[in-house]
Amino acid sequence: MRLTSKVQQVLLALSLLVGLMTPHVAAQCEDAIWPIYAGGSKGSEDVRCFVYDPIEQLIIVGGVTGSEDFAPAPNDHGYMFALDLSGNWKWGNFFYNVSYAVSHIDGCQLSSDGSSISVMGLGNSQPLLMDLNTKDGKFNRFISLDYMYATADEVPTYTTFGAIYYDKRDYRDYQPYFYTSFLKDGVMFMLRVKDESGVVSIDWN
Repeated sequence: MRLTSKVQQVLLALSLLVGLMTPHVAAQCEDAIWPIYAGGSKGSEDVRCFVYDPIEQLIIVGGVTGSEDFAPAPNDHGYMFALDLSGNWKWGNFFYNVSYAVSHIDGCQLSSDGSSISVMGLGNSQPLLMDLNTKDGKFNRFISLDYMYATADEVPTYTTFGAIYYDKRDYRDYQPYFYTSFLKDGVMFMLRVKDESGVVSIDWN
């Protein structure tokens, strides 16, 4: 009986010792703020863009919503917002180009120098390339890729998957270029779009 008791005491002491020596890592978050919910009552929000900006220390989220109590209207709207690392709301945007909404935000990536965020989306059923200031969400660049041979009877269908990269200084000619890819009528296109002093041209595809 005593032997069993001694064994139990030793095992208990060892378990306590191991417990004290084992590091315990807890999630570092402020329970009063996290988790964050952004969206409408329908819950019809898709997240298609998620980036951490180490310069501004912001978490940037984007996607598509169809909730009328979140978006300005019940049709599809692309949205983006930014939170700081404590979960505080910094900025949030829906985007319009004159009369039509940016209906989709499909992907994003920090630009080559990390000072802005490049965004791929759809507006007026056409691919859009955007460059935003991460600090306040304002536009630096907004490019709509319009099909030059489109007519009332021939309207192409585009599908975007978020392929986007903005190289602000090419290593060969030191010019800024957007790189993107999408489907047009089921055919894949890959483009390099030159953005020189506000003059936009498709460099190759």
